Amino acid sequence: MSTHAFEAKAALRDMIKGLPALSGYQVTWGFPARNPERRWVFVGEVMWPDSQWVTNRSREEVFEISVIVNCQLSGATSEEVEGELQRMAAGIEDGMKAAPNLGIQSVVTSDFVPKKLSSFPSDQVYEGQFEAVVRVKARL
Repeated sequence: MSTHAFEAKAALRDMIKGLPALSGYQVTWGFPARNPERRWVFVGEVMWPDSQWVTNRSREEVFEISVIVNCQLSGATSEEVEGELQRMAAGIEDGMKAAPNLGIQSVVTSDFVPKKLSSFPSDQVYEGQFEAVVRVKARL
């Protein structure tokens, strides 16, 4: 199967690892190991909602890479946890603005698409999750 999805997923993970906004967060390809620290970023599932021939010799693919950010703060409120998640999501979005092709020549465009934000109490702390997809269009 020809795709740039795996190359883009690795580039996205590496870009997120280098962001100052996510310093101290564990960034992984797929789910972190069991009992992860409660500050992690998961670069995971890949979906291909579209692929089409542009010419008789080249194809354009669209794929989405899921990104989930998890945060746990002691003595915090739901609002504070959601503020931290928003700060981290903004850091990822800013990183993508700086390199919209994720450093891959065949990537035409990429976009950070927020999907879901939730927070909940958990053993004397507040925990939250932010879910998004990075939608990529690339030429093969």
